[in-house]
Amino acid sequence: MGNYNYVDIVCDVPTVGDKAFTYKVPKHCILPYGAKVHVPFGKRNVDGYIVDQGVPEPEFEVKDVLAVYDLDFLPPRPLLDFGLVLRDYYLATISSFWGYMWPPQVRKIKIATEGPITSYDTFDQTEKPSRRERESVTKHEELFIQGSHSFRWKMYQDAIEKAISAGFSVLVLVPEIARASIVEEELQSMYDREVVAVVHSDMSNVARRQQWLDIKQGKKRIVVGTRSAVFNPVRDLGLIIVDEEESPYYKAEEYPRYNGRTVARMRGRYQDCPVLLGSFVPSVVANFNLKEGKIRGVTEGFPAKENIDCQIVSLLGQKKRMLITKELHLAIGETFRDGNRALLFLNKRGTASSLVCRDCGNPIFCPRCSVPMAYHAREGQVVCHTCGYREVAPTNCPICDGFTWKPVGYGIDRARSEFQKRFPNVPVFQLDKDVKESTEEAIEGFISSKPSCLICTQVIFSVKNLPDLGVLGVLSADNILNLPDYLASEEVFRLLNKLLSLVNSSENGSHIAQKKQFIVQTLNPDHHAIQGVLDPEHFYAVETENRKALRYPPFGYVMKVTVSGKSQEKVIAASESLAAAIKSYSGGISVLGPSPAPKAKVRGQYRWHIMIKSNDQILAREVLKESLSTIKDGQVRVYVDLEEPFSLS
Repeated sequence: MGNYNYVDIVCDVPTVGDKAFTYKVPKHCILPYGAKVHVPFGKRNVDGYIVDQGVPEPEFEVKDVLAVYDLDFLPPRPLLDFGLVLRDYYLATISSFWGYMWPPQVRKIKIATEGPITSYDTFDQTEKPSRRERESVTKHEELFIQGSHSFRWKMYQDAIEKAISAGFSVLVLVPEIARASIVEEELQSMYDREVVAVVHSDMSNVARRQQWLDIKQGKKRIVVGTRSAVFNPVRDLGLIIVDEEESPYYKAEEYPRYNGRTVARMRGRYQDCPVLLGSFVPSVVANFNLKEGKIRGVTEGFPAKENIDCQIVSLLGQKKRMLITKELHLAIGETFRDGNRALLFLNKRGTASSLVCRDCGNPIFCPRCSVPMAYHAREGQVVCHTCGYREVAPTNCPICDGFTWKPVGYGIDRARSEFQKRFPNVPVFQLDKDVKESTEEAIEGFISSKPSCLICTQVIFSVKNLPDLGVLGVLSADNILNLPDYLASEEVFRLLNKLLSLVNSSENGSHIAQKKQFIVQTLNPDHHAIQGVLDPEHFYAVETENRKALRYPPFGYVMKVTVSGKSQEKVIAASESLAAAIKSYSGGISVLGPSPAPKAKVRGQYRWHIMIKSNDQILAREVLKESLSTIKDGQVRVYVDLEEPFSLS
């Protein structure tokens, strides 16, 4: 082998998958398994990972490894091996998961002609808890906890205390960044601040890198974070907690489209430690498994509504341009007369869903996506809520040169305008992604004013402490319900019950004498997702029966394949070829599609979907894995979603 060692490297190039390429390094460079390196690949340089160190000298000429990333940040071998388990499960590549396991912005060290590169940290095994301690605390089991925030966290804290006292570390996953910061503060008040770490994407790369190193070295014993925190090298892991397990935010929209909840459960099994799953509104699958005894659980039940008057108000027959019904108007007026606060929820940004030319009926479409752009009157712009593209609202129609426009649909800006016309003397604050005032400013204004009103989108769920509410009104519950997706009903049920919990939680310290009011306006008043506000068990019963009839989870497995590319013709051809390959396997699998995605073009990429249903997940995954090999066109990309929740677009 002369003056060189030869290594096999998997390059982070999606089109070549896990194919390994041989490179050489000087004899003195001892590069370990899993090392992240920088190598020439074709006409460019790319990152890659070493998957084999003992490669014989090949007969063909090979290229040099250019640089190696600082080996102090090499993930521990058990974590790298776990990455292979995830790769196989998600039909992904090694680099897609190992990339998550390395921290960001690690320095590259150029390969020198002399001087060893061997310094890298490994876990010190000398301080591990004894086998007896490990077996008494960390034997793998799963426990589901259903109940209010305070109920769940009392049980979490007991489990954390037990694990920490035995010398183990704890990983706590929450769905959103704001929740991670809140939980970090709570845990720092209970334990030494120096042992609690928070990990999420809003942190700077430098801060995330240092946290990663502290976690690996065992300086941080409690790690709190969003879904990607599940890949951190937590030392002596003895407990994993996944709070709000039903949240769609645990599902990554980017490749490899993993679900943080699933990865956490798999890591618990892989590292033989207990996993606690918690929720106020369990997913349909979790609720079914609890009732069937397939998972162990502790349930508090849904809170009683003695102090809350829940109403469902039908919008059928109402004036189309009225966002606030008579019933909601009266409830708001009563609340304000008593000097209390109101919260209005509408999960639609902007003023109108679109602008339509009155002469030809043409809406303004995003030039990069196949969706109409929403109208934001305050900024005088039309905005694509899919890709973020925005432009000044046009004066003339690009199709017919007409100059009169009709706003179609509605958004939170229009809701605020209508509220101010009805209650001009009441301070109103707005909470969504588009307003200039920060979340803190809006909430401070809302708290300091009585009476007052807060109009908001889902951003409200990131608020730590809401003041007392006299009424919470949901202006519309139909935009999600009308999406062509079997998960839409569950998402509406989850959303409405989370909003109802805001009314319940605002009761703490309340001086409101009369009943609080929770009012849902809808075009579908009899739908079981809407009625689930009044009777959650009714929702679960109806939804479970619906899924049983259609073989949707938990009675079967559903996988979604998205084929995308710049050429619509090539995307269609690849989709049809893949669907035909899957259908060629007889028995146990049904295929829906291919068909255009609800948003058929996003950021210049055409998108087609194929849905696969089966009672046998292993069989379906194997068939899909074999069928993917039929895609030969390098100009199309295939994305596999192996589990819910799927994107509703």
